[in-house]
Amino acid sequence: MKKFILICLLTSFILGIAQEKKISFAKEFNYQMIDKKAPMLSLKMFASNNNEFLTKLNIKDVPMYYYTDALGTTSVSLEMNSRLSGSGLGALMYLGYSNYGYGEKEEYTLEAKKLGTKETILGTSCSHYLINYRSKDGTKKENEDLKLCIDDQSSINNMSVFSGLLNQYLPGIKMKNSGLSGLILKAGPEKTYDKEYFVLASIKDSKDQVFFDHKKAMTDQQRKQDSIMIAYKKQEEKYAKNDSAYAATDSTAVIADSATAAIDPYSDQAYYYIPDYTSDYKKNQDEDGSLAITNIPSETLWKGLPSHCKNFEKDLPSFDFKELKGHIRNYVGQVCDMYLTQSSGHNVGIKLTLDEIRREVLYLNTIQETLNQSDKKKLNNYLKNLD
Repeated sequence: MKKFILICLLTSFILGIAQEKKISFAKEFNYQMIDKKAPMLSLKMFASNNNEFLTKLNIKDVPMYYYTDALGTTSVSLEMNSRLSGSGLGALMYLGYSNYGYGEKEEYTLEAKKLGTKETILGTSCSHYLINYRSKDGTKKENEDLKLCIDDQSSINNMSVFSGLLNQYLPGIKMKNSGLSGLILKAGPEKTYDKEYFVLASIKDSKDQVFFDHKKAMTDQQRKQDSIMIAYKKQEEKYAKNDSAYAATDSTAVIADSATAAIDPYSDQAYYYIPDYTSDYKKNQDEDGSLAITNIPSETLWKGLPSHCKNFEKDLPSFDFKELKGHIRNYVGQVCDMYLTQSSGHNVGIKLTLDEIRREVLYLNTIQETLNQSDKKKLNNYLKNLD
């Protein structure tokens, strides 16, 4: 029976991994914001040859990730080993800014008008377009035109990212694409286009890759949103029976608190929640797996890490027992990764990293008895002299 259960668990794990898609990025686009009055913003976009995008938006050094493909745009988190998972941020933002409504989003269509003028950015010519959004009844939002400069001959089409981010940040609005395609080189409000704008600052080749099951992430997010909306509706029906004056002043807050606490994993009630522990750290892992410290986003983060973490692989000793070096590399690297978790913007999978550390500690304790005196001395001296 135990063997059968183990086979089922392994099968489930393998199928879960198999459903993830490997996305390889070919280009990295870095956008810079020119606006002295706005908060510090930066945008980095990784693009595949199949128009799949991973967008990292930094607002005052707080990173937010979004994945966009033909299915749409979803807020995600970047986990260990280059894996993406749905972060639930989209549901949270929808909840926080939609006035606790549960009806359909108001639909708008992006309306584009080509201006016939051009400019050149990073040696590439782009055409100017005015973008506005128009409701179903044809009403156009006034004084909200955006001006875009688009390389409409480019094989890379990040207009889908543009409309996807609008959907994320305009609560209660479902934005449809304008039908435009191409690479956005510059964007800003029409009236102040020459003074405040996003502009493409650099283009690099990329060999980065991620693993992601986008359909599952979108399904999970929709289920969460549906559950929240059902809770709101039930609470509204309950509190509608109360005194109308009370309901007018307090029902919205009560509905929000009760529905959020019941379902939203980011509520105060769930603040201290962690997933149930599963003891799987002894499973064999890849000692050459990725480490977060090999891709630190800001040089200032090194100040919070032990000095040996920087270029630590160069100082690893060589042993007669050949496989030992790989385990030492993994142990030291994973411990260094844990120091990165002090940053609110870290992308370290904490449980995975702790499991790796525990596995390597167990290995190092077990292997001591089989090492010759030379290897044992090297190992103990190396670990003892780490700062």
